[in-house]
Amino acid sequence: MNFNNNTSIINLISAYKKKGFAVTQLFDKDAFEDFILSLEGLVKMQMRKVNLEISANFNDNILALNEKSSNALDEVFEMLRNTSEGHRLAANKNLNFISQKLLLEKSNKKLIISGPSFLINIPGSNERKYTWHAEQNWYPKRRNFLNIWCPIINDRVNENSMAVMTSSHKQDWFYFSEYSGYDEKIDKNENAYVQYEIPSSFLKSYEAEIPPVKLGEGLFFNGKLVHRSLENKSNEILITMLFRVFDYSEDLTLSSYWGDVPYNRKSFGFPEINVDPSK
Repeated sequence: MNFNNNTSIINLISAYKKKGFAVTQLFDKDAFEDFILSLEGLVKMQMRKVNLEISANFNDNILALNEKSSNALDEVFEMLRNTSEGHRLAANKNLNFISQKLLLEKSNKKLIISGPSFLINIPGSNERKYTWHAEQNWYPKRRNFLNIWCPIINDRVNENSMAVMTSSHKQDWFYFSEYSGYDEKIDKNENAYVQYEIPSSFLKSYEAEIPPVKLGEGLFFNGKLVHRSLENKSNEILITMLFRVFDYSEDLTLSSYWGDVPYNRKSFGFPEINVDPSK
C-alpha cells in the first residue's frame, strides 16, 4: 500500500470500521531474515540444554523441543521478542502509522505497542489453539485497541490464516466460558491453553470469514472482533507474529500494564477518574 495515498488510507479505515478487520502491506519481505535466524538459533540453544539432537530441518527441531518441553519452546519466543530483531519489528513505522489511523484517525496521541508475541500451529495438534473469543475478554480494562496478525515464513492464503466473525466488533463481549482445553474437550494438563470461549450459539447472526494474508502483510483487527484458530492441514508448522496496540487515553486505570484485570485487588484505579465515557 502507498501510505502517502489518502484514498488508500480512507479505504483501509472504511473496511476496518465495517468488518472489524483489514489486511494491508506492513513489512518488507526481507524484514524477517535476521529474525528467523535468531529464532533458529534460540531453538537450537534450548535443544542443546535439554540434550536433544539437533536436526538440519527447522520443523523437526520445533516439534522435538515442543514434545520434550513445551515450556522451553514458549521461552524461546519470550526471548525472541526481546532480541534486537524483535524490537526492530515492533518499531516499524508502518505499524505505528496504520494503528494511529485506525484507532485515532485525526488525533496524534501516543500509542502503546505490545509485542511481538507468537502463535504456533502444529499439524495434527490442538494443543496451541484458541476457540472463538475476543481479545476484549483478555484485556477488559482497555477500551480502544487493535491487534495485528502477521505470518512469518509462509504466506497464509489457502484458508489457513485465522477465522473471524465479520462485523462482530460492533458489540461488547463480556460473557464467556472459561476452561482449559480446546474444541469441546477439557484438558487438565497445566500447560493446556486457557479458553475464554464465546459459544458458537452466541454467534449465529454473524458470518465466518478466513482472510488471506501474505508474508509481509498484517491483518489488523479490532479488540472486539470474535475470532479463532484453524486446523493446520499442511505438513509444516505455521508461526504467526502478533502485536497489540493500545490507546490508553480513556481507560479507567492508571496502570501501565495492558493486561490489567478487574477483581484482583491489584488494579491501579482512582476515584472519579477523569476519562471520556463516550470513547
